Amino acid sequence: MATKSMAVLKLAYLNMLGYDMGWATFAVVEVMSTNRFATKRPGYLASSIAFTEQTDVGLLTINLFKKDFGSQSEYQTGMAISCLSNICSPEISKDIITDLLSLLSSSRAYIRKKTVLCLYRIFLKDPPALRTCFPKLKERLSDEDQGVLTATVNTFLELARKNARNYLSLVPQLYHVLVNTTNNWLSIKLLKVFQLLSPLEPRLPAKLVEPLTNILNNTKAQSVEFEAIRCVVRSMPEGTAIVALAIEKLQAFLNSSDRNLRYLALDLFKEVIEKFKDKAPVSDLHDKVLTSIEESDVTARHIALQLLDRIVHPSNFQEAVQRLLEFSRKSMPNDEFIGTILRMGARDRYALVEDFAWYLLILGEISRNMDSSYSDTVAEQFVDICVRVPQVRPYAVTLALSLLDSPQAGDEGTEKASVGPVSNAMIGACAWTLGEYCGDLEQPAEASFLSGARCLLAGKGIQALDASIQTRCVWAATKLYINSPHHAPGVVPQLHELLNASLPAFVRSTHVDVSERSSLVLQMASFFKADGDRITTASAVLSDPLLPVKADAQAQVQPSIDLDEPFFAQEEAQPSFLPVRADPTDPYSLASTYKDDLGFLAAQEPKSAAGPQSQASQPSIFYLGQSKEQGQPEGTEAEPADAQVTQVKDPLAQMRERLEAQRTSAASAPKYQVMREEVSVPGLTNSVGQVPSSSSTASALPAPPEKELADLHGRLWTCHRGRHVAVYACVRSPNLRKQQLRIDLRCERTDVDPSMVVSDVMMSFPAGVSIQEVEPPGQLTLVQGPLQQRSAKVKAVIGTTSFRSPGVIPLRCEMEYTLATEGDGVSLSKPFELQLPATSFLVPQPMTEDDVSEYMSQHAAALLSHKAVQAITFSSAELDLSTLVSRCAGLCHLAGIQQAVSSQSKDLKFILVGSCLPPTEAPPEGQPPPNAKIICMCAAMVRDTELELRVTVKAYEQEVAEEIGLHLANTFRELVEGRLRM
Repeated sequence: MATKSMAVLKLAYLNMLGYDMGWATFAVVEVMSTNRFATKRPGYLASSIAFTEQTDVGLLTINLFKKDFGSQSEYQTGMAISCLSNICSPEISKDIITDLLSLLSSSRAYIRKKTVLCLYRIFLKDPPALRTCFPKLKERLSDEDQGVLTATVNTFLELARKNARNYLSLVPQLYHVLVNTTNNWLSIKLLKVFQLLSPLEPRLPAKLVEPLTNILNNTKAQSVEFEAIRCVVRSMPEGTAIVALAIEKLQAFLNSSDRNLRYLALDLFKEVIEKFKDKAPVSDLHDKVLTSIEESDVTARHIALQLLDRIVHPSNFQEAVQRLLEFSRKSMPNDEFIGTILRMGARDRYALVEDFAWYLLILGEISRNMDSSYSDTVAEQFVDICVRVPQVRPYAVTLALSLLDSPQAGDEGTEKASVGPVSNAMIGACAWTLGEYCGDLEQPAEASFLSGARCLLAGKGIQALDASIQTRCVWAATKLYINSPHHAPGVVPQLHELLNASLPAFVRSTHVDVSERSSLVLQMASFFKADGDRITTASAVLSDPLLPVKADAQAQVQPSIDLDEPFFAQEEAQPSFLPVRADPTDPYSLASTYKDDLGFLAAQEPKSAAGPQSQASQPSIFYLGQSKEQGQPEGTEAEPADAQVTQVKDPLAQMRERLEAQRTSAASAPKYQVMREEVSVPGLTNSVGQVPSSSSTASALPAPPEKELADLHGRLWTCHRGRHVAVYACVRSPNLRKQQLRIDLRCERTDVDPSMVVSDVMMSFPAGVSIQEVEPPGQLTLVQGPLQQRSAKVKAVIGTTSFRSPGVIPLRCEMEYTLATEGDGVSLSKPFELQLPATSFLVPQPMTEDDVSEYMSQHAAALLSHKAVQAITFSSAELDLSTLVSRCAGLCHLAGIQQAVSSQSKDLKFILVGSCLPPTEAPPEGQPPPNAKIICMCAAMVRDTELELRVTVKAYEQEVAEEIGLHLANTFRELVEGRLRM
């Protein structure tokens, strides 16, 4: 057996190297069954490594475990317990759990400690065992041995991570242990447990103040002190003295010489900033964080950057950015520094940026990092700032021209090589900015227009860029050409010549977009020529300024378009167009009539003298310079020979000096107006190209998807119960364009007498209500033949021509069915009232807050003279109010606006607007007046742990206002507490 034991030990080693030993599991069990400790130990080791829950021979070990649990040697028993914790399965647990419970009462502390730790592994595999063992395990909290006590607390800590509420009953015992223990490791585990239990018991934080204060003031163990600080941060409410003491102690950790303690302090300060932002010493913390950014430890530097992103504010934003730029120049890779700058700058639509001209300079400097993965983000922010901040556009367009005119990678070998190139994405952003806002160039603008067009079309390496960037450059040059008669009339002829000279090279491009756009511009130049008056006629195409628009914004579909009908009739292809291939049977053969192959175009395209940037940047002893024939485009003048030896200054440095001079001479800092809101629906903006006024800071609530609203509508069923049959009805959203309303119906039996047979259930609608595709028009068959327990769903589509007014519309219907008992049938009927919701025939009316105010001031007396108020209180204040109101507005056919509130207030206000259907030519009595709208104002107020919603509805009639207000209140209740709860 000793030989077999050694063989099993070697197999265990091979198994750790990756070799399978599943074929030897029975031999392992044989070795485990021996009596000698030294012989059986390799068997227990091998089973711990190789056995799983699926191992068949695992059940054979149950009796071995029971035998060794009763061994006189505590080490043999401990070895069996350790092995059991590794290979335990639910089947083994059910047979062995009683033996483990007896071991919890063992006289040997070593066995008790091993058993407590093993039980946690068993609870993970067999959760019902926890209920059986909990009383015995709880007794170990009063164990005299510190090892057993620590193991028990650690077991409860791991269990509390799964579900802490189950262990609130242990608080008195755990508190007693915390107050009386001097074991540092045990204190740390207890503090971790209380961090999990404090949020579940409101009285517990107050009870912990005294022991936590004693630990913070008296302990000499930094590990215990830090855990106590973390417990205070996570458990104590804001404004207490112990919180101030904990933050003071935490600051001392930042000054520690131990790098690990500094890392822990930075990591915990993130939680302090989130929970106690007003109490946190942000000013002192800012300098410490900037110092920590220079840490050689990557993890500490990463935490410091995350913390800096949270504590920076407008007054120290520029200093933080400058420090990060300095660090980025010293370290590689430096993307984490650049990413932090961009995240801080873009936060809350550039809320930290006070000087946008300075920030554009920073973006220009970052764009020179050719290896950065944030080049696209830099370009996006450059364009976004130009769109959102009109006051910075003159500086931005000048900076864009400077960056485009700066030497690129092809200028190696000259004095210009000291100035680095910008990224390709930034070239595209500068091209777009120069073309879109060329009217903001400084006057006289003739030189700037001509220089910009040359950079865009005749710059070195432009044709080696991506197709999308080439397209931007071509179109930006076109904008310069079209706008030149207004802003630079003196250079119109030169721009016309430059287009004619440079565009043919782009026309021959192998990229379809570049070739197509260049051909279009070349045709425009041929048509307009150098005539400024004719060019002016094309400027109307570019006259509308751009506004920031949401990425998912969509224009409203016109009501006149029928989306259920195809837009055009699909016709079969004419036979003359079918044989377009050289071999119609071979789908991969080239067409015989295809003459414009891309390879043909590429062969005809002349090679750029500069070549691609990657090749031009390589110096060569065989080329001393460029001749005019090699590198100078037609229509442009060559630079003098001495220009190559002239020292070229960094354009960013020039722009920075210019900015500093302007700031020095200016009496006050520039004031920027930032368009922080985005257009939700194109075409619904109040004013085009202007910064929204202070009253327009409200934002439109996004409408929920139609599928989501349809699913919510499908849950709202009403029941009309009779003696034998109950009818369930669900009113769906109407199709106002087709003047249809769908009602889903189903019926079920309410009696349980099997001798009665209910059959032929029909539903009759009132006169004047016609059901489409049903004869006779006013009757609908729900069940034909005998009714089982419940019928299938039946759809009734009724015409809505006569329904124009908002408010509850009652439909007095009648249910008819046949009841048969013992062969005799009798016809019965049951009248009931089916109500259409009060907002069924409202149309969502997207409006701005200013539009609503103007409408209310103009029509307050005529159309909004009546109001109704509904107050609703919910026990939970943790609700996503924007989503809640958005869903309620969608279900009630209203358009929502969220009003701006102060950052200190937790209250929110919303405006919901719906338009009434226009009256017919001969409106019957009760139809709404022309231009009637329903205005609903919702105020959400948080009161301690409750949420109070106050809904005020204004309408042209008191009854309409009350019915709509009641329907809104019921919808809110359904969304929060009822059938629509999500």
